Amino acid sequence: MLEISSLLVEKIKGINGKIKSTYQHNQEDKKIIRQNLLKSGAEFRQMCRYSTETISKWLDGREVAGVDGSVNQTKGEAPHVLYVFQALAKTTTGHQCLTSDVYAPILEKSDEEDQGKNWRAHILAKLELEAAFQLLEERDVGLLLMDGALYHYRIDAQEEWEKLRQKALEKEVVLIGVSEEITTENLMKLEAFHMYRNRPQAFDRDLLFGVLERDELVYVETIQHKAGLQSVWMRPSADPAITGFDMLEEQAHLKEEVGNLLATLTPKDGRGIPLWLDYIDREVRVTDKLVEALVEQYIDPELQHRFFAKKRNYRPY
Repeated sequence: MLEISSLLVEKIKGINGKIKSTYQHNQEDKKIIRQNLLKSGAEFRQMCRYSTETISKWLDGREVAGVDGSVNQTKGEAPHVLYVFQALAKTTTGHQCLTSDVYAPILEKSDEEDQGKNWRAHILAKLELEAAFQLLEERDVGLLLMDGALYHYRIDAQEEWEKLRQKALEKEVVLIGVSEEITTENLMKLEAFHMYRNRPQAFDRDLLFGVLERDELVYVETIQHKAGLQSVWMRPSADPAITGFDMLEEQAHLKEEVGNLLATLTPKDGRGIPLWLDYIDREVRVTDKLVEALVEQYIDPELQHRFFAKKRNYRPY
């Protein structure tokens, strides 16, 4: 068993103490945060979980669908890697649209270190949007859940995003982006939260950890409305971390109904994400085994060794 340095242990303990003193808040702190939200014009709402009959009536015969994507790569460092992409749009009745792609940085003329990363984001967003658009062409969908904030699609694949946005409005499909990793720092822009501006990081997800009650949502107009989209924070399960969702400005009047629907579709004791999105994530995931199998079967052995095998793989131990 590896012997752990006592110095390393002390450093870890020290980091633990610093994080705890900087970011932990007690019940009184949570109460103050709620008061500051109210001072900032926040709207709190208690979500209700719909019955099957209510959901059926709301959908009026239309379907619920979700979209997610996945990317994985061969072991190695760019540009000597292959990226494999998949995106899946699927209704709860089982109809699905699958898109896929492969990206080889070794074929790109670029000196920018982050070019591969930018292309990864673009390709994955593009595939997810194309799968979603195809699904809306083929099925009568009432509610379409995207994995991640809609805003990132607008940034990463603008042309495909605009096509899907127009299609959703045309067919009156309620388009929702669901976010579990909320990395915005919008609360500290508010005067009531000025005291948090001296923190190294003041992410909204950290400030609101444990602040919302179960099945509660909050919306702050001044910081959650931009680029034709409106965002909402909610806590739809026992997990104290917030989940975010955003929707088209044209459909934002439905945000309370959407919150109720998302709460209904989310397990009470789960991690705060609608179950159907987790199901699609499992279906579409590009695993290490899948990448290895594709490379082994369809890439020439000489090319495998020349471009996609690392020296460390041949260590004698």
